[in-house]
Amino acid sequence: MRPGRWASDTIGRWFAINIVVAVIIAAGMNAAFVAVAGVWAKPGIDETGIVDQAVAIVRVLDGMPPALRPQLAASANNPTYRATWLPNDAALPIPIATSTFHIGREKVRTLLRRPDARVLAYEPGDPGLHGPEDHYGLAISLSDRSWVLFVTSERSWGLGGGKRSLLTAAFIVACSLVVAALASRRLARPMERFARQAQRFGTDVNAPPVEATGPLEIRLVGQAFNEMQARVQRYVADRTHMLAAISHDLRAPLTRMRLRGEFIEDEEQQRKLFRDVDEMQAMVNASLNFFRDDSEQEVATRFNLSELVDTVLDDFRDAGDDVTFHAGESIAYVGRPLTLRRAIANLVENAIKYGTRANVHLASKAEWVEITIDDDGNGIPEYLREDVFRPFFRVESSRNRKTGGVGLGLAAARSAVRGHGGDISLESRESGGLRVCVRLPIISAVS
Repeated sequence: MRPGRWASDTIGRWFAINIVVAVIIAAGMNAAFVAVAGVWAKPGIDETGIVDQAVAIVRVLDGMPPALRPQLAASANNPTYRATWLPNDAALPIPIATSTFHIGREKVRTLLRRPDARVLAYEPGDPGLHGPEDHYGLAISLSDRSWVLFVTSERSWGLGGGKRSLLTAAFIVACSLVVAALASRRLARPMERFARQAQRFGTDVNAPPVEATGPLEIRLVGQAFNEMQARVQRYVADRTHMLAAISHDLRAPLTRMRLRGEFIEDEEQQRKLFRDVDEMQAMVNASLNFFRDDSEQEVATRFNLSELVDTVLDDFRDAGDDVTFHAGESIAYVGRPLTLRRAIANLVENAIKYGTRANVHLASKAEWVEITIDDDGNGIPEYLREDVFRPFFRVESSRNRKTGGVGLGLAAARSAVRGHGGDISLESRESGGLRVCVRLPIISAVS
């Protein structure tokens, strides 16, 4: 992609286009609503409630002298309708031939007891109207062929004007929110994918590159992130391979040292040399295993975490070690089972070596799958609980070197757990001993 090229899908243009589209759609939907509501808001003239009142007023006016009729008709006005006396057909606001009041006409004639009474009505939108289109009109002739016209004040929605305006405004706001949510979702989706991928890279250095989609700015950020991720992966791979090669090459001089030690006549010096060689050999082997686990990425799969932990403990039970296991419901987990198996085995082995026994609990929390391993040893001082996770670090006062080990067990276990997005912490038990808490994110687990 050429940096100088004009891109049509930048975030700024996305916002501008989304705003324009939202306004157009909201205006269109509001117009459709008004049109539909207009039909709903046009009840028939017989449903407005003025027919019965109009008939009563016509009866009164029909018995009055023409000179008094205009004043009497005006006195009948109320908020629902306005009554007007008209002396002849020419004063009507609608042609006599036009009328939509076919059903109600017979009702009016029956109430007046005048089968020949002329009854006209119009509704908003009728052709030939001379007055406002949002009014209803009902005209009833008197015996002398004059008219009384009843006009409603406004189109009846069954609601007051304020409530109708509030309803329309609420619909406009709702439409705008829906359109804005749909439009912003298009922009937020690539950002969410990028955030999930970045989070995954934080827990898995060998995660695949980010799919660069979305606006220009997000694609540029995705490409920069992919380049950074590739550099980090190359650095980690080169470092791991280099350290593994160094550890492997150390085996040859160690073997030569042991062979040459066979010619030492002083048995005490020979014993000390062989002890140092054996310890160095153990460190080299442990380092190779550590780097191998760090460089070889096992394929993630779905497995039963409860069964995996129980299988690890079976190996220790077969060896006669004191281990117990407490688990609730079965937990299905998506991860690298062999890597987790080695990590749990390291932690249980430490608990048995330095605490005589291991009591393992497995539980599913709100956000974590938690594995706790308790022992009955002397524990680890609080100020050293972070140092023990450093490679080759050993607590001499609480860990006996005669039990073996080179100080890579906890480092390897934490590396494996953090590779799944979790972590390991150390705590002191109230009854004495050490508690190791392994937390794995629940986002990969299903109880």
